[in-house]
Amino acid sequence: MADLMVGRGEEARVLRGLIADLAESSAAVVVRGEAGIGKTLLVRSVLDEQPGVRTFRGACAPMSGATAYSGLGTTVTAALSRSAASSQFPSAAAARAWSMQTLASVLDGDAAHGTVLLVEDVHWADWSTLDFLAHVTRNLPERRLLVLLTWRDETVDHDRLTWLGEMLRTPGFVDLPLRRLTEQETSQQLRGLQPNCSAETIATVYGRSAGNPYLNVELVRGDLAVPASLRQLLLARLQTLTPAARAVVAATGTLARALDDDDLLAAADSAADAVREACDSGLVIRDPAVGCAARHPVIAEVAYDQLLSSERRDLHARLAKHLADRVGSDTTASELAEVAEQYHRASERDAAFSWALTAARAAEKEYAFAEAGQWYSVASSLWRQSDLADDLAPQRLVLTERAASLLGGAGRYAEALALLEASVTESDGEVGTLEALLTRGRLRSLVDDLAGAMADVERARRLVPADDDRALGQVCISHALTLSAYARSADEAEAAQAALRHATRAGDTRTIGQARRELGAVAANEGRIDEALEETLAALEIARDLGEPEDLAMAATTLSYVHGLRGDSDQVVAVTDAIQVELRRLMVNEHWAEGILENNAVCHLYYLGRWDEALTRDDSKGRPPSGPAFKDADLARIHMARGDLQTAVELLRGQELLAADDQPMMKRDYAGAMAQLRLLQQRPHDALALVLDAAELSHDTEDELVADELLRIGLEAAVASQSPDGFDRLVSLLRRSVSGVEGPALAAIVDGERSRIRGTPVPTPWLTAAQEWAALSRPYWEAQARLRAAEALLAQRRQPGARGRGTGELATARQIADRLGAALLLSRIQALAKIARIHLEESATEHHEHRGATADPQSPLTEREQQVLVLVAAGRTNREIGATLYMSPKTASVHVTHILEKLGVQSRVQAAAEAVRLGLTGHPEPPT
Repeated sequence: MADLMVGRGEEARVLRGLIADLAESSAAVVVRGEAGIGKTLLVRSVLDEQPGVRTFRGACAPMSGATAYSGLGTTVTAALSRSAASSQFPSAAAARAWSMQTLASVLDGDAAHGTVLLVEDVHWADWSTLDFLAHVTRNLPERRLLVLLTWRDETVDHDRLTWLGEMLRTPGFVDLPLRRLTEQETSQQLRGLQPNCSAETIATVYGRSAGNPYLNVELVRGDLAVPASLRQLLLARLQTLTPAARAVVAATGTLARALDDDDLLAAADSAADAVREACDSGLVIRDPAVGCAARHPVIAEVAYDQLLSSERRDLHARLAKHLADRVGSDTTASELAEVAEQYHRASERDAAFSWALTAARAAEKEYAFAEAGQWYSVASSLWRQSDLADDLAPQRLVLTERAASLLGGAGRYAEALALLEASVTESDGEVGTLEALLTRGRLRSLVDDLAGAMADVERARRLVPADDDRALGQVCISHALTLSAYARSADEAEAAQAALRHATRAGDTRTIGQARRELGAVAANEGRIDEALEETLAALEIARDLGEPEDLAMAATTLSYVHGLRGDSDQVVAVTDAIQVELRRLMVNEHWAEGILENNAVCHLYYLGRWDEALTRDDSKGRPPSGPAFKDADLARIHMARGDLQTAVELLRGQELLAADDQPMMKRDYAGAMAQLRLLQQRPHDALALVLDAAELSHDTEDELVADELLRIGLEAAVASQSPDGFDRLVSLLRRSVSGVEGPALAAIVDGERSRIRGTPVPTPWLTAAQEWAALSRPYWEAQARLRAAEALLAQRRQPGARGRGTGELATARQIADRLGAALLLSRIQALAKIARIHLEESATEHHEHRGATADPQSPLTEREQQVLVLVAAGRTNREIGATLYMSPKTASVHVTHILEKLGVQSRVQAAAEAVRLGLTGHPEPPT
């Protein structure tokens, strides 16, 4: 054993360390590598050194994909046998979450040295196993649990590779890839096995194995003349067995568990000699306590691949009959799936159809929805008209719709949609067409095929009997949900009202809740906030009673939107935090709408100035395992305000993927944040272009109602670009955003920015905006408005009291910016104070001008004279210098005269040349 562990010291040290730390922490790790690299040997060797650790062992097999929880082992899955009737749960999702929590509870305990869940060959796992592993890994207890997986890095289907990629991006998940051995390590391994192994033999072995440890052993113990690949070497070993014995070896890979003696005898058609031959060869390991398995999974794969098609069918038929004879009243869903799998691979159509249907129903009762969907799909593919002779056999399209519905519920949207795309015909007469159309419409919406979803809903409407209120309600609510994506509020309201009428008559509580949510969303978009709040709260209560996570998440999303329109940011955050807890009880994994909820919470924490809270929230909340999160645009805004442009740029780079033209909300958030970045990069024209493009998409949609920040940033960009046309166009496109509780503040900002673009800044609108933002608890925007008010007041040099009031506004803005940590705003405030020669540390009534020390010790000029010289070098007149630095043209002229004298030059041109020499160039405008 030690000889086979050569070259694995670092990996073994990592695993031992994770186990040693279990008293204080939990962890998850995957050991990856090619076949024969030593994954199993490594993990089992380390675990064998830990006698005090409680270990649950499971493994997946090539044909285990349709057997639920096959990778977890019977000790863990036995807990599901205590499952309560499904009527105990308010929804299928709640039952599914319960099953996950039940399985996870087996891993809890007071094992002194912790617990290890070992699942080998996860690349073959069924989806229930994968879902559970993802769930437990993302919800690890504080301590005492290690989830230990092995994965073969060879050809795996795309979906499972995606699963692995998402797991590897999970915070704290440890990736432990195993490399091939070096020639020196190969020499150490082989001489440990054969002390007299010659250098020539070692070189030959290494040349053929390229450092694969398992292949090293097989080559040195066998014939070095055999082909070099592991599969070819094992094939040569298999060729020494009789056909019956090779079938026994192949059988070890046909079930999602170790085989017992009776299983092997059935595979060998009762030929005990063939079973003994397979075991005596060493290719099958027989352990009476655990069962029989191939010495290495690749051995079973190679043996099976070498069987002829007819031989495979015969093998599966023998195993199917044997397993079917074992079925009793207490048979589990996994055991029924074994029978169905064998009959399906045996191509015995009648038996395969019957057992697939049985396996599907059993898996559904155990809340293994992905596997139930798969078996319903198999039954649908095998269906014949003659099957209807059995009263329990459904119609073909009914089976397909059930399969798609279950697969969709398990998150397998593409697979579910493909089933219906292939099964729904142009004929409306087939039984199950209406239900199939509604399911396909929902799935098409989830993959952003809105046109296809609308076509399915329209077709479904034509099929519903006029007296079937339940079906009519479901069709109408599907229609309303599809219309909401097109921002057609009037049509959406009409469809939702119709759904509510039909569902009320039919007593369809779920559709009633969905309809009220849609009506609440429409009321919110039309400014009827009290009505929106009433409808949405009612929808939320219904969703809670039913335990439907989809309805709960959507009602909460609408409710947070309504609270946002009311200006109640605290309630937005409270709703998000409460619903996330409720969804965790109902969902195996995170619901997609949690990303929107979390975005709303972060957005409003940004509004409230609770930036540290926004930045320190659990970053995994609302963040998909792959791809960007909705909340990243608002997080980028906070980082920009605090001067961390690098982090902001990284966050916005991911947001670009969400900024599609058919998603106005995403486009608006991205454009607003990017425009803010462009302004900081002194690219106002680019900023204005971004805002106008997004405003065009938001115009005349409900998104225009919440485009307030886009409007503010766009107006600032229009002023900085000196674009009156762009200014007027923006105000026209987003006129509806100047409404609601923020309407007075936004209207004042429009007036204030208009005065700036005309070159005559007026303080009154900015003072109004500051007061309105203060009343709404929007400190950052309040500080910005006070800065603008200070600029305008300080420009009114001849008006009595203007400078004192300006200093007061500037001091208040500084206090707010300092509290927020808004570094860039604070820099602008300080720059204005410096230019206006205001000492902010003193009170507004005791301010005084002071002369700063010369910034450059080598320069003969004072700091104020350096500011003037920069503007002289830029070609500014005395009047322009005075307007920029808040002094009279006469004072500017005096400064210019002193500069010429100190520099010993005769003209402004010569002074500009001296400015270049001194490094005093640029365009110091008042901060924009």
